[in-house]
Amino acid sequence: MIEIIPPALNTDLGGKGLHDAAPPVSDFIDAIFTQLKEGKNALTFGFSENMIKAGPDDLQKAFERMNGAG
Repeated sequence: MIEIIPPALNTDLGGKGLHDAAPPVSDFIDAIFTQLKEGKNALTFGFSENMIKAGPDDLQKAFERMNGAG
């Protein structure tokens, strides 16, 4: 079983033009299916791709930004 949780993507959900700053759905789908074909266990896109490659200091900074600390 694989669970895929997409990030915010450019859709018309909630209103046209509301999510124009987000990546296109097609980019997300292409990236995920490429990784599935490659047999990867951890599927990444955008922020998650950066975080999987991050070191401890980068992870701490991201945590602080997301939680309003620091």
